[in-house]
Amino acid sequence: MYKRIVISGWGIVSPFGLSNQDFESNFDNKLAYSKKEDWELEHLGPHYFGAIPEFDILKQIDSLRPPFPNRYSSIGLLACMNALKDAGLAEDIELTQKAGLVITTTLGASTAIQSYLSKLYKKGPDRVSPFNFSKATSNSILGDISRILGLKGPGSLVYGEESVIYGVDLINNDHTDIVLCGGVDEITELNVLLADKKARLVSPNGTPTYEHLINDTQKDQSIFSEAASFVVIESLESAKKRGAKIYAEIVDYKQFRDQRSSKVIFERCTDSLRHNLNELLNENQIKDKDPLLFYGSACLPWHIQSYEWKALSKLSFEFTYGNVKASIGEGLSGSNNCTLVSTLLAHTKGRLANVLKEAVVLGEPPKNICLVPFNPKEEFTSITHTFSVGGSNTLLMLKSMRNDQRS
Repeated sequence: MYKRIVISGWGIVSPFGLSNQDFESNFDNKLAYSKKEDWELEHLGPHYFGAIPEFDILKQIDSLRPPFPNRYSSIGLLACMNALKDAGLAEDIELTQKAGLVITTTLGASTAIQSYLSKLYKKGPDRVSPFNFSKATSNSILGDISRILGLKGPGSLVYGEESVIYGVDLINNDHTDIVLCGGVDEITELNVLLADKKARLVSPNGTPTYEHLINDTQKDQSIFSEAASFVVIESLESAKKRGAKIYAEIVDYKQFRDQRSSKVIFERCTDSLRHNLNELLNENQIKDKDPLLFYGSACLPWHIQSYEWKALSKLSFEFTYGNVKASIGEGLSGSNNCTLVSTLLAHTKGRLANVLKEAVVLGEPPKNICLVPFNPKEEFTSITHTFSVGGSNTLLMLKSMRNDQRS
């Protein structure tokens, strides 16, 4: 790390609601998903699913003019607006014009193309707007958000990778001092149908959700849920200059490709995670007994226990473990960034999402793992672990900051 870089704001749109407050009120004690049966597509039976509440972006932003953003862009736009407000930048035109934007996605381009082809097939070419064609071919979420929010700094759209790493590089290389980094995916019914045909979904079996998860022995399955989440990262110098609140400092990161390099999100190699996590901790001189939080991104109990817990159990360090995807469900790129936001709430408020633990769904963790949150006044290091379709993994290291460390 060439510069000291901090996180100064966050924003989320999730099945819990459209605001940061909705997320913060629920993420550590409720499940965001429930049984859904009212699908428009035929032959799609009941499944667990977490849907973002319906909203009209035109009512959220009075000044919008055509071409209006599609739903995919609107979800990301609303999350970015929440992040700018939280960082105290929503009304600072001078700084937002210089800010960069990095968005990661997994299904974005395919979602736009699906929408265009569906309208073309159902209504005919004379009923399809030329704007829809451009959105389908260019995947214009990056342009939509930059244009509407007036972000004129450097921008990138990346697929299946951690956006914060790109933002860190932009700041370190003097391209900008402030970057919005996050993830967006719109989970369409076609996505759900395809996953269902491949037997990749957990389907309700008539028992209560927690009871189902306790007794379910199926592997290689997931629960889909929509989400979009962004953080504002900036140089410490910039944050100090404008008197920004600071959630945590970004200390280091490690990106690696899983040894299995699977296209499927939940097939991952325990040894790859263990080896790279051990290297990251040793390179940063973390001691065995140092307070250490690991925030995971495995979604269901079987994957938490067989992948992340198994990797941590083979290390000499002692970990506190948190996991918000167990509460939200798998939203691919969107829910990955929810993992980072949840880690910030652990740093500042001592809130830790382990909703499956409270329901006694998770088994007893290994001896070097506990599920009790830190005191927010205690200094500690955290590691967020995010992974996506295609085999990419990212470990991001954060540290709490005292006021006397901000000089």
